Amino acid sequence: MEIKQKLRSFTVFAASLLWAADAPFRKPLLVGGLAPAFVSFLEHVVNSLLSLPGLLASFGRLKSLSFKQWAGLVYIGAGASAWAAVLFVQGAVAMNYNFTVAALLQKLQPVFAIFLAMVFLKERPRGKFWLLAPVALLGAYGVTFGWANPVALWSGTGSGFLSGPALAIAAAALWAGGTVVGRSLVLGLDLQLVNGMRFVFGLLFLAALLIFSSGFQFNLMAGLYWQNVIIISILTGFAALLIYYFGLKHTPASLATLMELGYPLAVTLVNWKFLGIALSLSQIAGGAVLLFAILGLNLGQLKSSAS
Repeated sequence: MEIKQKLRSFTVFAASLLWAADAPFRKPLLVGGLAPAFVSFLEHVVNSLLSLPGLLASFGRLKSLSFKQWAGLVYIGAGASAWAAVLFVQGAVAMNYNFTVAALLQKLQPVFAIFLAMVFLKERPRGKFWLLAPVALLGAYGVTFGWANPVALWSGTGSGFLSGPALAIAAAALWAGGTVVGRSLVLGLDLQLVNGMRFVFGLLFLAALLIFSSGFQFNLMAGLYWQNVIIISILTGFAALLIYYFGLKHTPASLATLMELGYPLAVTLVNWKFLGIALSLSQIAGGAVLLFAILGLNLGQLKSSAS
């Protein structure tokens, strides 16, 4: 039984490996002229269809939802699921398709989540938060800009490097908000309902965004593009989430936190192997500092919750 428990714990790590496989399939779509919003729209179409059976099973609960719950579902769908995904990809594209740096910056999410929980849920972070949060930001700077002088980034051509990281960090902030809002939703609602409505509201948001911006690009969809969209949607989206939550159900939160750190490591290796994206020594050092600080923040919050 103990061996089975340990094997189940590794499913969290397996989910992180699936997430890391996203960029090699996504980049050809973007290079081929597809807008990040349109790719995300197609993903939400597939994931909405896959979530339909579970959503229909709990559909009756929609009548009893409060205004606060409806607002929460709209936010995690339109904000944390749809808009954040678009910003994340746009950030990577702005950094010359550097999904590795964007993924490492995504690990700032716990910093924003703890801060938002403090503001909206009145949770009081331990003193370690105020010590490690600046360290995490310092690591994020290192992984993005290396040893570059901060003053130089605001002048000349250096200022052009700011938009990509800013978009990736904005996505992390939206995802952090989704963590806080989603945590409050699942306490009173069925998980299948929350997940299903997240994809539906994300789909509606992206459809509206495309109508009023770049428009739909079905005319550019070739066979290979459809193949990549389906792979992204099922492998790194729907299936990865199922595996992750299965593992999380059988894994102590402290161990799951360690397992999730396989994501930035796997992203770095996958993108280096398949996309030729390598990090400099200064970026590797910054990434190590960032991950160390985030691990400390997570473990500190877990101890605070247990006490």
